[in-house]
Amino acid sequence: MRHSPLTSRRAAIYQWFSQLLFQELSEAQLAALGSQESRVWIASLSAIPGLASDIKGFERSLTRVLQRAARAQELAADFTSLFLLAPPVGVSPYAGHYPHTTPAQERRQMNALLVEQELAPRENEASDHIAIQLALMAEQVSREAQWRRNTIFCNTIFCVGRRFLWRAASNGTPGDFMFSP
Repeated sequence: MRHSPLTSRRAAIYQWFSQLLFQELSEAQLAALGSQESRVWIASLSAIPGLASDIKGFERSLTRVLQRAARAQELAADFTSLFLLAPPVGVSPYAGHYPHTTPAQERRQMNALLVEQELAPRENEASDHIAIQLALMAEQVSREAQWRRNTIFCNTIFCVGRRFLWRAASNGTPGDFMFSP
């Protein structure tokens, strides 16, 4: 079983959104977003079933935004009005601000997951921030893919090693074998 390109793409999308939602974008980040490499990557997302029309709309919006003279300031204002103003005007990026839970409970759960994955929130951000959660999801997808590759490798080595020992034993090759076929 091969590592799915869709799995890699999924991890990259989670990481990308984590970076976009963490804080206002700098001029350097906006320039990178408009680069040919980023444009190709964004266009490649249209291959994911059901996303083609949304990606086209996003590309058109991105082109318009990147052509504005005060793009960084306008996007910073949008970010502020969306994430930094109190509800109902803004939308809280913290899971603990929603009715089903409390900030302390959400942060404890996320901190436990981060410790389990040997990760830590960046730049003193609360662990229940959506950017931290997306970064954790990206890491988990990447580690799952690595685990699958390692499992396949170990299974292959086990099968080849077992066949080798069986052949060596059946051919009468001298030596003491600890494993029986």
